[in-house]
Amino acid sequence: MMREHRHLLGAFAAMIFVGASWGANVPVSKVMLAHFDLIPMSAIRTAVATVGLAVLLLLVEGVRALRIDVGVQRFAVLGLLMASFFFIYTLGLLFTNPITAAAVQVAGPLVAAATVRIATGLRFDPGFPVALALTLAGGGILASSSLVAGGPVSFGGGEIFLLASNILWTLYSLKAQAWFDRASQLHRAYVASLSALGWATALSAVLIVLGWSRSPFNEGDPWVWTQLVTVALLASGLGGYFWNIGASRLGVAIASLWVNLVPFFAVLWAMAYGFMPNAYQIVGGLVALSGVVYMQWRKLQASKA
Repeated sequence: MMREHRHLLGAFAAMIFVGASWGANVPVSKVMLAHFDLIPMSAIRTAVATVGLAVLLLLVEGVRALRIDVGVQRFAVLGLLMASFFFIYTLGLLFTNPITAAAVQVAGPLVAAATVRIATGLRFDPGFPVALALTLAGGGILASSSLVAGGPVSFGGGEIFLLASNILWTLYSLKAQAWFDRASQLHRAYVASLSALGWATALSAVLIVLGWSRSPFNEGDPWVWTQLVTVALLASGLGGYFWNIGASRLGVAIASLWVNLVPFFAVLWAMAYGFMPNAYQIVGGLVALSGVVYMQWRKLQASKA
Protein backbone atom coordinates (compact mmCIF):
# COMPACT_ATOMS: atom_id res chain seq x y z
CA MET A 1 0.00 0.00 0.00
CA MET A 2 2.84 2.41 0.86
CA ARG A 3 4.46 1.63 -2.47
CA GLU A 4 1.20 2.51 -4.25
CA HIS A 5 1.01 5.79 -2.34
CA ARG A 6 4.57 6.69 -3.35
CA HIS A 7 3.70 5.69 -6.92
CA LEU A 8 0.76 8.12 -7.00
CA LEU A 9 2.56 10.92 -5.19
CA GLY A 10 5.38 10.58 -7.72
CA ALA A 11 2.82 10.96 -10.52
CA PHE A 12 1.38 14.01 -8.76
CA ALA A 13 4.84 15.62 -8.58
CA ALA A 14 5.52 14.74 -12.22
CA MET A 15 2.34 16.44 -13.42
CA ILE A 16 3.07 19.52 -11.30
CA PHE A 17 6.36 19.79 -13.19
CA VAL A 18 4.54 19.30 -16.51
CA GLY A 19 2.09 22.09 -15.72
CA ALA A 20 4.88 24.42 -14.56
CA SER A 21 7.22 23.72 -17.49
CA TRP A 22 4.50 23.82 -20.16
CA GLY A 23 3.14 26.96 -18.51
CA ALA A 24 6.56 28.61 -18.77
CA ASN A 25 6.55 27.72 -22.44
CA VAL A 26 3.63 30.09 -23.13
CA PRO A 27 5.13 33.50 -22.21
CA VAL A 28 8.63 32.54 -23.39
CA SER A 29 7.30 31.35 -26.75
CA LYS A 30 5.48 34.67 -27.19
CA VAL A 31 8.81 36.42 -26.78
CA MET A 32 10.62 33.95 -29.06
CA LEU A 33 8.12 34.38 -31.90
CA ALA A 34 9.44 37.89 -32.39
CA HIS A 35 12.81 36.36 -33.31
CA PHE A 36 12.04 32.99 -34.95
CA ASP A 37 9.49 31.50 -37.34
CA LEU A 38 7.34 28.81 -35.75
CA ILE A 39 8.35 25.63 -37.58
CA PRO A 40 12.14 26.22 -37.60
CA MET A 41 11.89 27.24 -33.95
CA SER A 42 10.09 23.97 -33.19
CA ALA A 43 12.86 22.04 -34.95
CA ILE A 44 15.53 23.78 -32.87
CA ARG A 45 13.59 23.13 -29.68
CA THR A 46 13.12 19.49 -30.55
CA ALA A 47 16.85 19.16 -31.28
CA VAL A 48 17.77 20.70 -27.91
CA ALA A 49 15.23 18.50 -26.10
CA THR A 50 16.51 15.36 -27.83
CA VAL A 51 20.13 16.09 -26.94
CA GLY A 52 19.14 16.80 -23.33
CA LEU A 53 17.17 13.55 -23.05
CA ALA A 54 20.00 11.61 -24.70
CA VAL A 55 22.58 12.94 -22.23
CA LEU A 56 20.30 12.22 -19.26
CA LEU A 57 19.56 8.73 -20.57
CA LEU A 58 23.27 8.07 -21.07
CA LEU A 59 24.06 9.13 -17.52
CA VAL A 60 21.21 7.19 -15.92
CA GLU A 61 20.98 4.00 -17.98
CA GLY A 62 24.17 3.79 -20.00
CA VAL A 63 25.00 3.80 -23.69
CA ARG A 64 22.89 0.71 -24.49
CA ALA A 65 19.74 2.67 -23.59
CA LEU A 66 20.34 4.92 -26.60
CA ARG A 67 19.55 2.05 -28.97
CA ILE A 68 16.26 2.21 -30.89
CA ASP A 69 14.62 -1.19 -30.50
CA VAL A 70 10.97 -0.29 -31.07
CA GLY A 71 10.96 -1.12 -34.79
CA VAL A 72 11.28 1.21 -37.76
CA GLN A 73 7.55 1.61 -38.40
CA ARG A 74 6.66 2.33 -34.77
CA PHE A 75 9.65 4.65 -34.45
CA ALA A 76 8.48 6.66 -37.45
CA VAL A 77 4.84 6.77 -36.31
CA LEU A 78 5.72 7.91 -32.78
CA GLY A 79 7.73 10.81 -34.13
CA LEU A 80 5.11 11.63 -36.74
CA LEU A 81 2.41 11.84 -34.06
CA MET A 82 4.55 14.09 -31.87
CA ALA A 83 5.73 16.32 -34.72
CA SER A 84 2.22 16.48 -36.19
CA PHE A 85 0.88 17.62 -32.84
CA PHE A 86 3.23 20.61 -32.86
CA PHE A 87 2.46 21.37 -36.50
CA ILE A 88 -1.34 21.10 -36.18
CA TYR A 89 -1.33 23.08 -32.94
CA THR A 90 0.74 25.83 -34.57
CA LEU A 91 -1.53 25.82 -37.60
CA GLY A 92 -4.51 26.27 -35.31
CA LEU A 93 -2.93 29.27 -33.61
CA LEU A 94 -2.18 30.75 -37.01
CA PHE A 95 -5.86 30.79 -38.04
CA THR A 96 -7.48 31.85 -34.78
CA ASN A 97 -7.08 34.70 -32.35
CA PRO A 98 -5.67 34.20 -28.82
CA ILE A 99 -9.03 34.89 -27.17
CA THR A 100 -10.85 32.17 -29.09
CA ALA A 101 -7.88 29.82 -28.71
CA ALA A 102 -8.00 30.18 -24.92
CA ALA A 103 -11.70 29.35 -24.89
CA VAL A 104 -11.44 26.38 -27.26
CA GLN A 105 -8.49 24.75 -25.49
CA VAL A 106 -10.52 24.44 -22.31
CA ALA A 107 -12.18 21.44 -24.00
CA GLY A 108 -8.78 19.73 -24.44
CA PRO A 109 -9.20 17.24 -21.55
CA LEU A 110 -12.69 16.36 -22.77
CA VAL A 111 -11.35 15.63 -26.28
CA ALA A 112 -8.53 13.57 -24.77
CA ALA A 113 -10.96 11.60 -22.61
CA ALA A 114 -13.18 10.83 -25.61
CA THR A 115 -10.13 9.77 -27.65
CA VAL A 116 -9.01 7.38 -24.92
CA ARG A 117 -12.51 5.91 -24.64
CA ILE A 118 -12.77 5.35 -28.42
CA ALA A 119 -9.22 4.08 -28.87
CA THR A 120 -9.09 1.72 -25.87
CA GLY A 121 -12.69 1.08 -24.81
CA LEU A 122 -11.63 1.37 -21.16
CA ARG A 123 -14.00 2.78 -18.57
CA PHE A 124 -12.88 5.79 -16.58
CA ASP A 125 -11.95 5.64 -12.91
CA PRO A 126 -14.61 6.52 -10.30
CA GLY A 127 -14.67 10.25 -9.72
CA PHE A 128 -13.36 11.09 -13.18
CA PRO A 129 -16.59 12.86 -14.32
CA VAL A 130 -16.47 15.17 -11.27
CA ALA A 131 -12.77 15.90 -11.77
CA LEU A 132 -13.35 16.56 -15.48
CA ALA A 133 -16.20 18.96 -14.69
CA LEU A 134 -14.04 20.87 -12.21
CA THR A 135 -11.08 21.20 -14.58
CA LEU A 136 -13.36 22.27 -17.43
CA ALA A 137 -14.98 24.85 -15.15
CA GLY A 138 -11.59 26.12 -14.01
CA GLY A 139 -10.36 26.32 -17.59
CA GLY A 140 -13.52 28.16 -18.54
CA ILE A 141 -12.94 30.76 -15.84
CA LEU A 142 -9.33 31.15 -16.98
CA ALA A 143 -10.47 31.63 -20.57
CA SER A 144 -13.15 34.10 -19.51
CA SER A 145 -10.42 36.46 -18.29
CA SER A 146 -9.45 36.91 -21.96
CA LEU A 147 -13.04 36.87 -23.17
CA VAL A 148 -14.11 39.66 -20.83
CA ALA A 149 -11.15 41.85 -21.68
CA GLY A 150 -10.96 41.04 -25.37
CA GLY A 151 -14.39 41.87 -26.69
CA PRO A 152 -16.45 39.70 -29.06
CA VAL A 153 -15.31 36.20 -29.97
CA SER A 154 -14.46 35.56 -33.62
CA PHE A 155 -13.80 32.19 -35.26
CA GLY A 156 -11.10 31.93 -37.92
CA GLY A 157 -11.26 28.20 -38.66
CA GLY A 158 -8.19 27.27 -36.64
CA GLU A 159 -10.26 26.09 -33.68
CA ILE A 160 -10.79 22.65 -35.23
CA PHE A 161 -7.01 22.26 -35.59
CA LEU A 162 -6.50 23.11 -31.93
CA LEU A 163 -8.95 20.42 -30.89
CA ALA A 164 -7.46 17.95 -33.37
CA SER A 165 -4.02 18.49 -31.84
CA ASN A 166 -5.37 17.08 -28.57
CA ILE A 167 -6.34 13.91 -30.41
CA LEU A 168 -2.83 13.57 -31.84
CA TRP A 169 -1.14 14.08 -28.46
CA THR A 170 -3.47 11.58 -26.82
CA LEU A 171 -2.76 8.98 -29.51
CA TYR A 172 0.97 9.58 -29.12
CA SER A 173 0.67 9.11 -25.34
CA LEU A 174 -1.24 5.85 -25.75
CA LYS A 175 1.24 4.46 -28.27
CA ALA A 176 4.23 5.54 -26.18
CA GLN A 177 2.92 3.35 -23.39
CA ALA A 178 1.77 0.41 -25.54
CA TRP A 179 4.59 0.00 -28.07
CA PHE A 180 7.49 -0.60 -25.68
CA ASP A 181 8.22 -3.67 -23.62
CA ARG A 182 10.14 -2.78 -20.45
CA ALA A 183 11.66 0.51 -21.55
CA SER A 184 11.83 3.34 -19.04
CA GLN A 185 9.71 6.43 -19.54
CA LEU A 186 12.93 8.37 -20.14
CA HIS A 187 13.85 6.04 -23.01
CA ARG A 188 10.36 6.37 -24.51
CA ALA A 189 10.53 10.16 -24.41
CA TYR A 190 13.98 10.07 -26.03
CA VAL A 191 12.90 7.73 -28.85
CA ALA A 192 9.80 9.79 -29.68
CA SER A 193 11.74 13.07 -29.54
CA LEU A 194 14.49 11.70 -31.79
CA SER A 195 11.94 10.59 -34.38
CA ALA A 196 10.06 13.90 -34.15
CA LEU A 197 13.36 15.70 -34.70
CA GLY A 198 13.73 13.98 -38.07
CA TRP A 199 10.24 15.00 -39.19
CA ALA A 200 10.56 18.58 -37.88
CA THR A 201 14.00 19.07 -39.43
CA ALA A 202 12.83 17.82 -42.81
CA LEU A 203 9.77 20.11 -42.79
CA SER A 204 11.84 23.12 -41.68
CA ALA A 205 14.43 22.51 -44.39
CA VAL A 206 11.72 22.41 -47.06
CA LEU A 207 10.10 25.63 -45.79
CA ILE A 208 13.44 27.47 -45.64
CA VAL A 209 14.51 26.30 -49.10
CA LEU A 210 11.17 27.42 -50.54
CA GLY A 211 11.57 30.79 -48.86
CA TRP A 212 8.48 30.36 -46.69
CA SER A 213 10.42 30.52 -43.40
CA ARG A 214 13.53 32.28 -42.13
CA SER A 215 16.55 30.31 -40.98
CA PRO A 216 16.69 30.35 -37.17
CA PHE A 217 20.45 30.79 -37.30
CA ASN A 218 20.01 34.36 -38.53
CA GLU A 219 19.27 35.28 -34.92
CA GLY A 220 22.50 36.26 -33.12
CA ASP A 221 21.30 37.52 -29.72
CA PRO A 222 22.80 35.22 -26.99
CA TRP A 223 20.01 36.09 -24.52
CA VAL A 224 17.34 35.01 -27.00
CA TRP A 225 19.11 31.69 -27.57
CA THR A 226 19.50 31.19 -23.82
CA GLN A 227 15.75 31.51 -23.30
CA LEU A 228 14.98 29.22 -26.24
CA VAL A 229 17.39 26.51 -25.08
CA THR A 230 16.15 26.71 -21.48
CA VAL A 231 12.47 26.35 -22.35
CA ALA A 232 13.32 23.57 -24.81
CA LEU A 233 15.09 21.56 -22.12
CA LEU A 234 12.42 22.16 -19.48
CA ALA A 235 9.19 22.01 -21.53
CA SER A 236 9.97 19.95 -24.63
CA GLY A 237 12.54 17.66 -23.01
CA LEU A 238 11.89 17.09 -19.31
CA GLY A 239 8.23 18.12 -19.66
CA GLY A 240 7.67 15.33 -22.19
CA TYR A 241 9.51 12.85 -19.96
CA PHE A 242 7.48 13.71 -16.86
CA TRP A 243 4.30 13.65 -18.93
CA ASN A 244 5.10 10.03 -19.81
CA ILE A 245 5.52 9.26 -16.11
CA GLY A 246 2.15 10.80 -15.26
CA ALA A 247 0.39 9.13 -18.20
CA SER A 248 1.83 5.71 -17.31
CA ARG A 249 0.80 5.90 -13.64
CA LEU A 250 -2.49 7.79 -13.85
CA GLY A 251 -3.68 6.94 -17.34
CA VAL A 252 -3.74 9.31 -20.29
CA ALA A 253 -7.28 10.57 -19.60
CA ILE A 254 -6.54 11.56 -15.99
CA ALA A 255 -3.15 13.05 -16.90
CA SER A 256 -4.93 15.19 -19.50
CA LEU A 257 -6.90 16.86 -16.72
CA TRP A 258 -3.70 18.62 -15.75
CA VAL A 259 -3.57 20.40 -19.12
CA ASN A 260 -6.05 22.99 -17.88
CA LEU A 261 -3.52 23.98 -15.21
CA VAL A 262 -1.06 25.08 -17.89
CA PRO A 263 -2.72 28.54 -18.30
CA PHE A 264 -2.57 29.00 -14.52
CA PHE A 265 1.17 28.30 -14.43
CA ALA A 266 1.59 30.43 -17.54
CA VAL A 267 0.08 33.36 -15.65
CA LEU A 268 2.51 32.82 -12.77
CA TRP A 269 5.49 32.68 -15.13
CA ALA A 270 4.22 35.69 -17.06
CA MET A 271 4.55 37.76 -13.88
CA ALA A 272 8.31 37.58 -14.44
CA TYR A 273 7.72 39.46 -17.70
CA GLY A 274 5.66 42.16 -16.00
CA PHE A 275 2.16 40.71 -16.55
CA MET A 276 -0.02 40.68 -13.43
CA PRO A 277 -2.82 38.08 -12.98
CA ASN A 278 -6.45 39.09 -12.53
CA ALA A 279 -9.15 37.53 -10.37
CA TYR A 280 -10.45 35.30 -13.18
CA GLN A 281 -7.01 33.75 -13.70
CA ILE A 282 -6.42 33.11 -10.00
CA VAL A 283 -9.87 31.66 -9.30
CA GLY A 284 -9.88 29.62 -12.50
CA GLY A 285 -6.51 28.10 -11.69
CA LEU A 286 -7.65 27.15 -8.18
CA VAL A 287 -10.86 25.54 -9.49
CA ALA A 288 -8.93 23.56 -12.12
CA LEU A 289 -6.44 22.54 -9.44
CA SER A 290 -9.28 21.28 -7.24
CA GLY A 291 -10.28 18.89 -10.02
CA VAL A 292 -6.91 17.21 -10.28
CA VAL A 293 -6.47 17.17 -6.49
CA TYR A 294 -9.89 15.52 -6.16
CA MET A 295 -8.91 12.85 -8.69
CA GLN A 296 -5.63 12.19 -6.89
CA TRP A 297 -7.49 11.90 -3.57
CA ARG A 298 -9.90 9.35 -5.06
CA LYS A 299 -7.00 7.27 -6.36
CA LEU A 300 -5.25 7.40 -2.98
CA GLN A 301 -8.46 6.29 -1.25
CA ALA A 302 -8.81 3.44 -3.74
CA SER A 303 -5.23 2.32 -3.10
CA LYS A 304 -5.92 2.19 0.66
CA ALA A 305 -8.95 0.00 0.05
